Amino acid sequence: MCFSASASFTAAAVLMPLGLYSTHIARKTAQPDYVPLALTPFFFGVQQFVEGLEWTAIDQGKVEPLTSLAGLGFLFFAYCFWMIWIPWSAWSVARSTDSRALQNRLKGVAIVATLLGIGFYLPVLLNPPALQPAVHSTGRLVYDISNLHSAFHNFVNTKPVGELVYWGFIVLPLLAVRDKAVKLFGVLIFVSIFLTWFTYSKTFNSVWCFYCAVLSIFVLYIINRPRLRAAATS
Repeated sequence: MCFSASASFTAAAVLMPLGLYSTHIARKTAQPDYVPLALTPFFFGVQQFVEGLEWTAIDQGKVEPLTSLAGLGFLFFAYCFWMIWIPWSAWSVARSTDSRALQNRLKGVAIVATLLGIGFYLPVLLNPPALQPAVHSTGRLVYDISNLHSAFHNFVNTKPVGELVYWGFIVLPLLAVRDKAVKLFGVLIFVSIFLTWFTYSKTFNSVWCFYCAVLSIFVLYIINRPRLRAAATS
């Protein structure tokens, strides 16, 4: 989390069990296509745990190799994993709710997003010294990669083009599916993007991932709807 090591570890302690519990409910209520979405809070918890390690390393004077490894771990989620996971999760949901045509379109989007996510992250992974995690003057973590010289990364990370591409592949697949609760999850993520951009643009990666981690709790409601409906009719 963008505030402190203790906040990050606390978020991880909440989100990881929540994600596993959501996954258990999805399987128990015969919603196998919702399992990837159900796991989303768990992976946000892992990301928050990694950022807690980053805070710990920086608080202790940038202890290596923890500082570099935690920074690479956090950016793996921020640059690569969510670009891949969210579109494939939307495609999986669509297998239960939407037409074959939309499923095929979402699958194509997910494949492109996978290639882009790898393209975002590989230049960082192959040049770890270019990543310089630090505490911004606002008191939040910033993952500085301004020293990274990669033609592909510079293209896809060009503001605002690269950011719009990234946000589009995260939000639009969720908005495309028929399930209204999944659509709402996409809308909430879209709102969180602009809230972060207008308030903490300098530390966008860290703060936005915090907002999304909190929003991922909404996934529990999405997965738990069969139980809620059964309780309402009993």
